[in-house]
Amino acid sequence: MNFYQNKTILITGASSGIGLEFANQLNEFGAKLIITARNKDKLNELAENYQGATVIPGDLSDKTFPSQLYNEIQSKGLDVDILINNAGFGSIGKLLKSDLETYESMVQVNITALTQLSHLFITDMAAKGKGGIINVASVAAFQPVPYMNVYSATKAYVKSFSLALHEEYSKKGIVVTAVCPGYTKTNFQNAAKMSSDAVGIKMLPKDVVWQSLIAHKKGKNLVINGFINKIMAHSNRFLPSFLTLAVARNLMKKA
Repeated sequence: MNFYQNKTILITGASSGIGLEFANQLNEFGAKLIITARNKDKLNELAENYQGATVIPGDLSDKTFPSQLYNEIQSKGLDVDILINNAGFGSIGKLLKSDLETYESMVQVNITALTQLSHLFITDMAAKGKGGIINVASVAAFQPVPYMNVYSATKAYVKSFSLALHEEYSKKGIVVTAVCPGYTKTNFQNAAKMSSDAVGIKMLPKDVVWQSLIAHKKGKNLVINGFINKIMAHSNRFLPSFLTLAVARNLMKKA
């Protein structure tokens, strides 16, 4: 995909799952990668197989890291063409199953860090009149999800923020795409302590990323990955909330 060739692309959460797949595919397309995640050793191992990738390890649950990441990229003389805000995590269960610190970290990574990085890098993109941001949300962004209450709320923010941002900056040559995958085979389920039998169409990361990169290239502000996921997401507009909440509750109990 020539569109991404020689573009400098920053990927958060690049050491596993969808983030890793973004890195793999974009490397094949000839992009110049900046990869960040908590696992420094894994990042260095990946970079050995990429074409001159820059590794900047760090933890986005640390409130100071987004600005540190931006400043380090600036100090290296790198100009980011596309930012991929992929890092994020969730948990499953009633609100009191997890402690408040877990939810604070979730909000910090899924919302605050994503917003900080978008603000920092879109400043440079607006100045040069071109650029792109891909924010990884979820089909959970389309309705409240019992037993994933905080997670679904954070992803609703990501989707809403991304669509608004695209509307604000598209005329300045900046494309902002919200990516909304459903259940995808990654380490997310283990981190969230979800059952392997969790409900949903199980997509592969390679399909999610391919669809997302095509949508971004076309200038789309939203992509819902998978036909069934599209039906599920859009059905909420036509069904009463008490029904969709009950269905979501029953489905998530299986997870």
